[in-house]
Amino acid sequence: MTEPSHPVLPPSVSGSQLLLRFGKGYALRYVGVYALGLVFLVATNWLTVWIPDLIRQVFDALEANKQVDFVDDIARWIGAASAAVIVVRTLSRVLFFNPGRTIEFRLRNDMLARLLKMSTTFFRQVGVGDLVSRATNDATYVRAFVGFAILNGINLLLAAAMALSQMIETDAWLTLWCVIPLMISTWLLQKGVRWLHRYIRQIQEAVGLLSAHVLESYGGVPVIQAAGAEPAFQRVFDEHNDRYTALMLKVTMVRSFLLPLTQSVGSLCLFLLLWIGGEHVVQGQLTLGQLAAYASYIWILVAALSMTGWLLNSLQRGYVSLQRLWQVLGLEPDRVGGARDFATTQGAVSLELRGVNFRYGDAVEGEANALQDINLTLEPGGILGVYGPVGSGKSTLAMVIAGLLPAAKGQVLIGGIDIKELGAQARCDSVTMIPQESFLFSRTLADNVGYDDPLDAIDQDKVEHAVDRAALADDVQRMPHRLETLVGERGVMLSGGQRQRAQIARALYAGSRLLILDDVLSAVDHDTEVRLLDELKQEMAGGSEQASASAVIVSTRLSALRLCENIVVVDEGKIVEQGSHGELLNRQGLYAAAWAAQAYDGQSAHSDTP
Repeated sequence: MTEPSHPVLPPSVSGSQLLLRFGKGYALRYVGVYALGLVFLVATNWLTVWIPDLIRQVFDALEANKQVDFVDDIARWIGAASAAVIVVRTLSRVLFFNPGRTIEFRLRNDMLARLLKMSTTFFRQVGVGDLVSRATNDATYVRAFVGFAILNGINLLLAAAMALSQMIETDAWLTLWCVIPLMISTWLLQKGVRWLHRYIRQIQEAVGLLSAHVLESYGGVPVIQAAGAEPAFQRVFDEHNDRYTALMLKVTMVRSFLLPLTQSVGSLCLFLLLWIGGEHVVQGQLTLGQLAAYASYIWILVAALSMTGWLLNSLQRGYVSLQRLWQVLGLEPDRVGGARDFATTQGAVSLELRGVNFRYGDAVEGEANALQDINLTLEPGGILGVYGPVGSGKSTLAMVIAGLLPAAKGQVLIGGIDIKELGAQARCDSVTMIPQESFLFSRTLADNVGYDDPLDAIDQDKVEHAVDRAALADDVQRMPHRLETLVGERGVMLSGGQRQRAQIARALYAGSRLLILDDVLSAVDHDTEVRLLDELKQEMAGGSEQASASAVIVSTRLSALRLCENIVVVDEGKIVEQGSHGELLNRQGLYAAAWAAQAYDGQSAHSDTP
């Protein structure tokens, strides 16, 4: 299986440059917290090393037949030191771990803020599953990197330095013998780190692919079940899962070699202690107390080294994850927009397209543009209808008008201002696109309609007005808790038509000056469609400059376009017909053929289906 690639993501930053940017942007603000944590960490290791010296005094006192009171006093000191270790160790961990949590929180927020500035084209090229993996797994590994890894790295250095200094002071020759296996284990650990680094990077990329497949499968469960394609999707899942499992087994093999290594080194050091140190005791070069303390120093050192495998794993995962996160954080926003705003703050806006062309980035060579030389005009308060067969470019046109896709050529003028010059906030406040696929949050209907405002500032009167304008009021009266009814994830508790009208109510609540409805009437029945169009007609105020909004209605149901002052027919990315409903019927072209095929006689066979 080939390695995944993400051509739209910027290349990884070099090691030193990445750490410098990360430190400057995130970690350096917590230097004071880390410094205080370092103080407690030093105290932890000092107390840990001091306790064996107290043990030495106990053994030496017993060997010298000193009074029991002296031994009791030393025992109390050992108890007090042990209790103090618990306190300072806990404080050091709190001070090192908490910044990691905060950094993880900020990284995820910054990543979301960066992604919200990207265009739809970006999300067509980068898998959502991979982005989810970066925001979850990778952010967690970075948290471990700046918390667990740094703490244990410093602890390893302090414990090794303090324990080795005491060992050298006790018996330098014995320490030299013990250092030899330690040096060999360090060399082997370096070899293992190289393997880990390679496998961990592949694992995190494999997780991204697996997440992307799972998300796609969950989102398309009805289609998969209807087509009986479960075995095919299961087979692809097994392939991704097998690759991930194989890589994890390789990492486990490396870790299963590295982790026992330190324990073996500790046992070897104890053997050397008993062999060489025992002889020194017999020769009078060491006391029994020093021998007992030396054994404690060895286990302090081994305990620190035993965390080396986990430390290296956290460092490798954290560094690779930081590179992956930084690719997202380094994205340059590609959504169109400048800094201009409208001269007026209320009322409908005009719309004009001049020679607009658009081509998808993944289009094959020789394929025609998705949109070709589109020219159209919509006056303030007017309603423009757009019709075309499937794949004709209707939705692409709607997304270009909304600024979700950048026009490759030509101009999109909203209120006389080129959309490329219009500020992002001004565009979002004034232009609303209601897509084909309804998306509601798992909250109350009122929260979904009024989500343009903070939850505690939603205007209930505005919500009721918007619901009434969207021809949803009668349905709301039949709901168990009216506007406070929970709609479920993606509005699963509502029918398809109710979800579409809830989206329209949301746009009306926001007070948008240009509404773009992309085939959102496909799931409503004929009577509801008529009421809804009448309400929208009143909202547009018949094309008056004092109207609250203008509208573009994209629909494959021609009954939804009959009241539009102007209708454009799109086919293969071009406008092939344009005029009113009656004019287009008289031309006997594509529109008239579609009208005849749909056999409209004032009634619709469509129903309000879920």
